[in-house]
Amino acid sequence: MALVPGFLTALVLAAAKTVARIQVALANRRAAQELMNWDHRALKDIGLSRSDVRGALQVPLSQDPTKLLSLIAAGRETPVRRDSAGRAQPSGGAPAGKDRLGNLPSAEPALCT
Repeated sequence: MALVPGFLTALVLAAAKTVARIQVALANRRAAQELMNWDHRALKDIGLSRSDVRGALQVPLSQDPTKLLSLIAAGRETPVRRDSAGRAQPSGGAPAGKDRLGNLPSAEPALCT
């Protein structure tokens, strides 16, 4: 019978964590929706476009769109950007992804000595 109280405790903790994760995801979704009210210059300042925000808001409710937006703003390849990769790049524009980092020190793998 000692197994049952431990199982119930684990079940209650898992349920509480799930509820907390859903609350955070919904709050972040509202914050991402607020970005749609920003003008294009403000979005460009943080490395996003209106289509990036729209694409991030298309993810299922169980996913956090702000994580996707932060990857886009950092210049990393995401499913939203990968779907639009077939479109022509503006002249002189670098494609999103690892090659975009170029010769920045952060693009080099860290070596252990």
